[in-house]
Amino acid sequence: MASCSDSISGSHTNSLSNRSDSHAGSEIEPNEIKGYLMKRARLSRKWKRVYFVLKNCDLLYYSTPQGDPKRIPLTNAEISESNVDKKQYAFRIKSKENGRTYYIHAENELSQNCWMQAICFAKAAGNDGSASAACVVQ
Repeated sequence: MASCSDSISGSHTNSLSNRSDSHAGSEIEPNEIKGYLMKRARLSRKWKRVYFVLKNCDLLYYSTPQGDPKRIPLTNAEISESNVDKKQYAFRIKSKENGRTYYIHAENELSQNCWMQAICFAKAAGNDGSASAACVVQ
């Protein structure tokens, strides 16, 4: 049976497994996952492969590896599966902080579930990193 860390390209660490897969030159902290996902552009609605980093309660994404990260606010965000553009394994994050809806899709169901669960746990934990609040993925 495959695990979340097997399905996410890049590195994954979570508090459930206490496992850290790291690459030379990269520092991985607890409650952090990294990997490529497809994100739909807000204006052009084209799908672009971008690099995501979920670190504590911040979901950051990079258009280019050397670029500055953009932040998706997770505080009070809604996370749910989506069938936008008939994409399999898509989900949306509706941020109440900035009013934007972000559409993201993974390459397989396991990766989608792992990312959605990790984002939900990060959101529930808040900025302090302690997973104390309930977490429901819609």
